[in-house]
Amino acid sequence: MRISIHQPQYIPWLGYFFKILNSDVFILFDTVQYARGKHYGNRNQIKTPQGPQWLTVPILKRSDLIPYSEIMIDESQYWAQKHWRSIDFAYRKAPFFERYSPNLRELYLGQKWRMLVDFNSAMLQFSLNALGITTRVIRASALQVERMNMETDEYIFALLKAVDAESYISGQGAGSLRYIKADEFGARKVRLMFYDFASTAYPQLWGDFVADLSVLDILFNRGDQAREILEQSGKLRPA
Repeated sequence: MRISIHQPQYIPWLGYFFKILNSDVFILFDTVQYARGKHYGNRNQIKTPQGPQWLTVPILKRSDLIPYSEIMIDESQYWAQKHWRSIDFAYRKAPFFERYSPNLRELYLGQKWRMLVDFNSAMLQFSLNALGITTRVIRASALQVERMNMETDEYIFALLKAVDAESYISGQGAGSLRYIKADEFGARKVRLMFYDFASTAYPQLWGDFVADLSVLDILFNRGDQAREILEQSGKLRPA
């Protein structure tokens, strides 16, 4: 079994999906502590006539050092309506907007979201369906692996053991590498792999190509070709 793990993100960039595409099981790391600073857990970018625009889901208790699974959305703000209006304005002229917009609109406006992880999970599944990716997604909290006083690297190995991992796909950012001890993977007979990803340019609305936007951008602009572009933009390699 080839496994990857990542924190829940809001309408992630395409590289996030490359890792999922190449995995048998993707563990949504909702048990890790939610970071205090700005990051992609509750924000991402779309492309508008004025250029890239951030969409940010307002959240509560960011500074309380609690896990993703406990982060609540600030329901006092009309963020969902604002986000949908921004998406509609930015992409209504895109060639595949009519294909994906009904289901996406329902996610934003059809129900109230209380927990950030639930909303991000629903958006993730929408995106996976649109890309034709059938990888099994499991929340770390659902695995019922008792963390106790384990360090994060040990906890990751415990999660990998729970799903019978034979190999593990890691990113190469500082946040990923600080938990990677290559010798430990060998000792535990788990093959460590890295992935490289560089977004392939594709036709977009509103001027020159902008890389690494939310996955919504490539879905609305390229439709069925999004999966092919995804596959061409990255590669796996052994550690």
